[in-house]
This record gives sequence, C-alpha cells and structure tokens, in this order.
Amino acid sequence: MPVNVLLCEGGTGSPDVRVLGKLLRGACDIRPEGGKYGMGQKIIAKRYAIGDVVSVSGILDGDFLDDWKHPVGQPRVWQSDNEQCVFGWRWERKEIENYLIDPAIVTKALGDQAPDRNRYRQALELARDRITDYQAARTALSANRKRFKDLPSCFGPKRGKEQHSYPDVLDEQHCQEGLKTVVANHQEEQLVHEADVLNDFQRYLPECRPQGVRYQNFLYAFAGKDLFWAMDDWLKENGFKGAWAFREKVLSALHRSTEDISTWVPEWVELRRQIEGGV
Repeated sequence: MPVNVLLCEGGTGSPDVRVLGKLLRGACDIRPEGGKYGMGQKIIAKRYAIGDVVSVSGILDGDFLDDWKHPVGQPRVWQSDNEQCVFGWRWERKEIENYLIDPAIVTKALGDQAPDRNRYRQALELARDRITDYQAARTALSANRKRFKDLPSCFGPKRGKEQHSYPDVLDEQHCQEGLKTVVANHQEEQLVHEADVLNDFQRYLPECRPQGVRYQNFLYAFAGKDLFWAMDDWLKENGFKGAWAFREKVLSALHRSTEDISTWVPEWVELRRQIEGGV
C-alpha cells in the first residue's frame, strides 16, 4: 500500500521538511514531528487510530553507524529492535545536510550561481580533513548512547541560529577532552563508562582518518552540519556569507527548481519508488 503520511524529524520549515516536500511532492503528506525519539511509537499510535484507511510511515536521519555499512544507493529500512514492526526508512547518509553540501546537489541547485566545482570540492575535502578525529569522537559517543535518555553525540560552543555544537579545536587531544566532559556531565544518568567511550574513539579513529572506510565515504559517514561549519571561512571568503547562509541558498534553490529533484540522487529515486509502492 502506498504511503499516505510520512513523519519526519524537525519542525515546520526545517531542512528535512523542505527537501522531502519537494522530493515527494504529490506522493504523500509530509508531517514534521520534532525530535526523533519516540517517533516509532507515534507511528504505531497513528496507524492504530487511523486503521487501514491511511498508510503512515516515517523517515529518520541515518545517524552515525556503530558498524560501517557500505552505501548501496537506497534508504535503509527502519524497524523495531525485535524486527517485528517496520516503521519506514532511515537516510543512507548521516543527516539531510549531507545531501545539501554534496557538490552534485550544489551544482544542480545553484546552476550559474554555484561555486567553481573543482575549488568547491577541494574546500570540502579540506573540511573533511579538519574534522576526522571529531567524527570518530562523535561516533564513539553515539555508539555509547543509552536510548532511554539522550546522550549528546557532539560538543563545543553553540553556533548559528540552530545552536549547533561545534568545537573550536578539532585535534585528537581536544576530542579526548571533549569526550571526557560530555561523559562526565551525563555519567550519573547515563551510566556510561568513560573507558568504553574512549576505547571506541580509538577504534573509530582509523576508520575516520585517511584510508579509512568512513573517511573514503565522508559524505555518508561524517556529519553534514560539521562539514558545513568546517567550510564556514571558505564560504565567507567566496561570497556566500557563511555556512548556514549557504545551506539556505542551496535549500531555496532546490525548492525553486523546475526539475524533478528525485532524479538527482539514486537514493532519492529509490525512496520515492518505495513511498509510492509502500514499505
């Protein structure tokens, strides 16, 4: 049965809603549900209340994977821990910003206003190289998050309108210190052991550094928001007023596009196909 209602993260006007609204226009009703926690229960409740008249599913961020899975060009199935209930999908990439910063999307969306593709790609790769250790740290925190209460998977000063945490210094030593601070702040409630997080950090470092599988697939594995902030100075120097202004420019251009954006990314093609055909 085709999906009639698709729940997603974020609020009204969030990047998730705006991208999905364009990507799935005419296919289903997109409804923002705020945070991801508890969304599975919301889907079950809506399905129970509505019955078989309307098909309700959801889509969540891909998040940091505890164990790396190579991209295959389609969204991942989102199901309950016991695999008895399919809720919908997860993005194959970490979050919606991973698509908005992609050189292919930037070029298609902005057209003549896009930065030179080679220079943009070089700047993006430099941003990737700046945040390798921080992505290992964030992945370690995510892997040790207790699901009954949220353990932040990032740290550092709050930045921008959305108050995204992003450190001033991103090397291994400062990531170690950031990990200890986050764990210490949540130790009593989370029952997280510092040694476990630090051991996982060391385990993920080779995957996030050059030659590692996450590094090689950084547009999937690294956080798109962090990549944007790591490019903030370059974007300002090239007339785009910084990371979040550039994200908004891409979002707005994508929304105005007269093209069928579902054809821009293989995963988007497959998501629309599955939405129209049902989970």
